[in-house]
Amino acid sequence: MIRIEDSPKNSIRTNSGIFINVFKPTPEMISIEDIAHALAGLPRWGGHLNRHYSVAQHCVLAARMAKTKKDKRAALMHDSTEAFILDMPTPIKAKLSQYKKVEDNLMAVIFKRFNVPYPYSPKVKKIDRKLLQLEWENLVARDRKTFKCWSKKKAKKEYLKMFRKLFK
Repeated sequence: MIRIEDSPKNSIRTNSGIFINVFKPTPEMISIEDIAHALAGLPRWGGHLNRHYSVAQHCVLAARMAKTKKDKRAALMHDSTEAFILDMPTPIKAKLSQYKKVEDNLMAVIFKRFNVPYPYSPKVKKIDRKLLQLEWENLVARDRKTFKCWSKKKAKKEYLKMFRKLFK
């Protein structure tokens, strides 16, 4: 067992026990189970919602909205860096000079690991923006119970199910 003080420098330990250096990541450091686990527990909007709604659920819904298999794969993975560097609201990201560089590098490694072209299509960004508006209307402006939010367990299960379907 590795003691905390013996952890590799600049690394975080994931749920599976893998250490990932987010500043110098390699494909071998990336596990889809770790991504699904972290995103299922990570709330969208920095937690400023009326109910828990995970990044994992957001990504599954984005994948469902995409038309092509290539875009579905990218949509599922489009927020995968957040499993390691969290969900940072866009206005804050813009003020942190190195954040975007770290995020882009990590995203490129994750996409390489799963053989997804990066950068992804503008269609995926459009889907992301559409979901952002839908989430705002249903989970912040109003708390519409018809907008179902999954439990952490279900979000992880659905994320991995979608991954297996798209990447078999």
